[in-house]
Amino acid sequence: MKKKLLSLLLGLTLALSLVPSALALGSFADVTDAETAQNVEVLRLMGVLEGDNKGNFRPNDSLTRAEFTKMAVVLTGKKNVNVAYGNRNVGFLDMKSHWSSGYVNYAASKEVGLIRGLPDGTFRPNRAITYGEAMTILARLLGYNDADAGGVWPDGYLDLAAEAGMTRGISLAAGAAITRAQAAKLFVNALSSKNDKNETLFERLGYTQSKDETVLYGIDLANGKLRTEAGDMDLANVMTSTALNNLKGRVLTDAAGKAVTFLPSVSASSGGSAVSDAAIIVGADGSAAGFDALSGGATGYSVYRNGSLSAVAALRRNDVVTYNAEANAILACDTRVAVYYENCTPTPAAPDKIFVLGGTELRVLPTAQNSLAQYRPGQNMTLLLTADGKVAGTTTVSANACAYVGGDGKVSLLCGGSLRPLKLSGEGLTVDLSGALGTVSRISQSGGNAKSKATFTRQSGVTGDLDPVAQTLGTRKLADGALLFKGDKLTNLAALGRNVLPAARIAYAHANDADEIDLLFVKDMSGALYGKAVVTEVDTGKYKERRIAVSGPDGTSEALETGYRITDGVYIEAVLNADRTGYAGVYALTKLPNVPASAWIGEDLFNYGGATYLISEDVICYNRDSGTWFESLDAARTYGGTMEFYARDGMVHIVEVHS
Repeated sequence: MKKKLLSLLLGLTLALSLVPSALALGSFADVTDAETAQNVEVLRLMGVLEGDNKGNFRPNDSLTRAEFTKMAVVLTGKKNVNVAYGNRNVGFLDMKSHWSSGYVNYAASKEVGLIRGLPDGTFRPNRAITYGEAMTILARLLGYNDADAGGVWPDGYLDLAAEAGMTRGISLAAGAAITRAQAAKLFVNALSSKNDKNETLFERLGYTQSKDETVLYGIDLANGKLRTEAGDMDLANVMTSTALNNLKGRVLTDAAGKAVTFLPSVSASSGGSAVSDAAIIVGADGSAAGFDALSGGATGYSVYRNGSLSAVAALRRNDVVTYNAEANAILACDTRVAVYYENCTPTPAAPDKIFVLGGTELRVLPTAQNSLAQYRPGQNMTLLLTADGKVAGTTTVSANACAYVGGDGKVSLLCGGSLRPLKLSGEGLTVDLSGALGTVSRISQSGGNAKSKATFTRQSGVTGDLDPVAQTLGTRKLADGALLFKGDKLTNLAALGRNVLPAARIAYAHANDADEIDLLFVKDMSGALYGKAVVTEVDTGKYKERRIAVSGPDGTSEALETGYRITDGVYIEAVLNADRTGYAGVYALTKLPNVPASAWIGEDLFNYGGATYLISEDVICYNRDSGTWFESLDAARTYGGTMEFYARDGMVHIVEVHS
C-alpha cells in the first residue's frame, strides 16, 4: 500500500519524502513499519530498547512483565540498578536468579512503587504483560497512585492514562497482551503525556524539551553529534540512527545539555503519525492530492495560503504546501523567486543548503535535492519556497517574489505570510535600493561570471485610508485573518489605535479574489531621525566632503558623509542605513504653514488643504521664539501662537510654534 501511494505521488510530480523506503526504516531488519521504526528509535537512543542476539526487534511478539519493567526502569535513567538490587529481597518467590531481578526489585521497592506482585507472592516475570498492567506502570511513572485511580483496577489507571494522552492510537482490552511494537508506541506517547499538575513525563524524568520545533538531519557518529536544523548537539548516548531523519520534532536534553533523544511531531488527528520535513507542489488549481500522506492521515485540518485563512479550492498550481502538526494546518505558499546560484553545501549533486541573494542561506528539503541537482553554482534559476522559507524545488514558471524594503535599507522576502531577512551582501552583487526604500517591491536576481544584480521594482497595490475601527481600507473590507505589518514587524489593528491612517501611510496593500484586503504594510518611520539639518563641508584635499547631522531635542547627531543635497537649517527626516554608518535617505519635510486651531480633529488628526494628516507618536516641537525644544506637544499647544507643521507621507513629525 505504501509503495502504491509513493508511486502515485511521484507520478503527480509532487515533492515528497513521506514514506521511508524499507531499507531505511531503522536499526532492526525486521521492522518494516515506519511509525514503529520511529518509536523504536526514540527509545533506542535513550537506551530503553535493545534487539535480540540476531539484531531483530520482533515487533509482533508479546512483551513479558520483566521486559516491560526493565524498560520502565531504564527510562528513568536507572540503567545500572540490576547489580545493586539483584540480591535484594522484596518478597517475590520466583525472582531468585532471574536475569531481571535487579530491575524488578528496584521497581517494586517501597521508595519507587512502580509494580506489585500477584496475590500468591510471585511476580511471574516471563508472563506476557497485559495492557492494564502496562498502563498502570506508565501512569505511576507520571505521578499517579492508587488513590488517584480509585477503587477499581485497572479501569481507574486506564482512565488516567487516556486523559494524559498515553493511549493515543491504541485501543485494547485491559487483559489483552501487548506487542513489542505497541509497547514502544505507549512509551513514546507517555514521554509527552501530562498529569493533572500539567507535568510531562519527560520533565518528571529530569529532561528538557527544546522550545522550538526543528528538523533532525541525522547523527554525526564520528563526532558524537545530533545534527538538527537548529544546530548540532552532543549526544548523551552515541549510536547510529536513521529512522528519525528528516522528521520535524523537538530534542530532549539531560541536565548536562546533551541530547537524549528526538521526539517527532505527530499529526493532530491521525493517531500519532510523525510529520516529515516534506512539501507538496500542487499539480492543479484546487487540488488536494497527497495531502493525506503529507499530514500523516490527519483530517479536519485548516488551510492557510500566504498566511491567511483560506481553502483548498483557493490553492493554485505550483503552490508549495507543508503541514504543521501542532496546529493541524496545511500551509500553502506561492513564492517563486528568481536567483543567481552563488554556492551550496555539501555538494551540488545533493545540496542541503544553497546560498543566493548575496549570501542568504536557504535550506533545501530532502525532496528538493533532485530538482536542485540539475543546477550548478553560477547559473540562474527560479526557486519554489515553503511558507517557512525552505527550498521545495525549482520551476520554469515566472517569478513573483516580493520583498519589503525598510527605510533603513534592510530587505526581507515576503514568503508565506512572513518576512525572511535577506543578506544582500558580498563580492559580485550589485544592489540599488534608492527607489525602493519603504516599499514592497518585486525582487529578482540574475547574473553570470560570479557577478549578479538584485533588481527591485516597486509594486503597485490598492490604496485608501485605513480605518482600524471599521476595518476598511478605502471602500474595501479587511479579510478575516488579514496580515498586517508595521514596517517589517507583524502587528494588529488594535496596535494602530483608533485613528484613521491616511493613504500616504500605507506602503502596500493587496486585495484577494474576493476584493478584500488580505495583506497590508503600514509605513514605520520609528527608525528615522527628525530635526534641523546641520550641513557641513570638509575639505579632504582632493574634494569637499558633504556631511549632514540632525539637531533635535536630544542634541545633535553624528555628522555623516552623504551625497544628499539638503539646505542647512531645514527640517528633515534622515533614515540611517542598516549599519548606521550612513544615510539610506535624507528628505526635506513638507511645510504646512499657519495651521488654525479649527483644523484639529481630536488629539492626533487635523485637516489641511483638503487632506487629513496624522500626528506622529514621537512628534517633536520647536519654539522659534526661544530657540528651544518643547517637552511635549501639549506644552507647545499650551504656549499658543502660530503653529506650522512639517510632514512627510501624511504624517507630521515636527511642529514649530512662534508668536
